[in-house]
Amino acid sequence: MKTSTKAGLYVFLIFAVIYVIVRFSIQAIFIDINQMVLAVASAVITVILTPQRRVVKKQSGDEIQLKWVFSKKVIVLK
Repeated sequence: MKTSTKAGLYVFLIFAVIYVIVRFSIQAIFIDINQMVLAVASAVITVILTPQRRVVKKQSGDEIQLKWVFSKKVIVLK
């Protein structure tokens, strides 16, 4: 599997997990919320919280770097 494909898969899985957590959290807090507002609010919050993906080409091979919004630490995946 290519490194860019693997990076996309990681980011998608992280997005899906964060989306489900945020959606059920908002739904638990605001019981009578409209479903469309719930979906849009969950998606916007999830996009902000999902890490940014970078594929860096090095001499030893490609590296996947994930950078979170609230963390200075970069997670390196190979």
